[in-house]
Amino acid sequence: MINENDPATLSASGRLLAYNDAVKTGLATGERFTKLMDQLINTTVPQELAQAASELSTFVLDSEFVTFPHQYGAADYYLLFMSRMLELHNQGDEVALVSHEGSHHLTQQIVAIADSGSFAFESANDGTGGVYYTEQLTGERVFYLNLQRQMMRINSVAITNLFVVAYAASVDEAQRLAATQLLIDFGQALKTDFGYSVDFNLLDTTNSEFYAFQNAQLSSDILDKLFVAAASEDYMLMHEGHGQAAILQLPGDVVLKLTNKPSSAPEGWGLYVQDSEQNVSWLKVLLSYDFLRQWYLDNINDLQIRSDNLVF
Repeated sequence: MINENDPATLSASGRLLAYNDAVKTGLATGERFTKLMDQLINTTVPQELAQAASELSTFVLDSEFVTFPHQYGAADYYLLFMSRMLELHNQGDEVALVSHEGSHHLTQQIVAIADSGSFAFESANDGTGGVYYTEQLTGERVFYLNLQRQMMRINSVAITNLFVVAYAASVDEAQRLAATQLLIDFGQALKTDFGYSVDFNLLDTTNSEFYAFQNAQLSSDILDKLFVAAASEDYMLMHEGHGQAAILQLPGDVVLKLTNKPSSAPEGWGLYVQDSEQNVSWLKVLLSYDFLRQWYLDNINDLQIRSDNLVF
């Protein structure tokens, strides 16, 4: 029986009450977690999906008195978010989630390239909740995603290393294009549904996209190598603007234009890929023409398309 004049009994009762309140709070936290999971799994409203994923990615489930086993990592909720976004845009069957029971970790496969690649999100440790969509065997960071800052950035180095080089022997061109198209479609969904800032980099198909080279001061030797490589395939590289641009006409009304932007623009040398339907990217050109791909890879230190230095 509690005696209000006995501090010992009050202390004991107080400890029990505090313990009970802590358990209630822990269970309430668990209930909030399950509601967010229901929302992540079942909602058909993109805004609700993003809100659930954002909360879950920073959610602290365990408390001092209540712990929950078999928890997924914060980055796994980004993977669920991506899969659900594709599902809401009728492309859910184009990816497959794989659950690794021993580590309670999720990975994703892109159906177009089957088991050639396994992907998961990994924290960017940037203090803002950013994550990298990372190929698990090679560690290549394919793109950066940040739900808080509402941005997505494609990494040209990873796209080149994986889809131009690594998968060349095991995955045909059409499958590689289908896999990268899925990345484009995901980015487009983020733009359409939430107004995200998305940089598609060398996957961009718009005629106005300027692919800036890593080396802004391109040497004439590299252009000369392209002239020779093109001539060997019966294509003519045409120079214009006193050596400040070069034009290569490709089949299907595709025009490749290498140019040195005016001094008012900081990009320096780079290229445009232009076609009437605006459905050809620099990646598609690289996959379609052996001589251009070899020229690009042979001079990759200069020609690598620049990515956002703030996130890669």
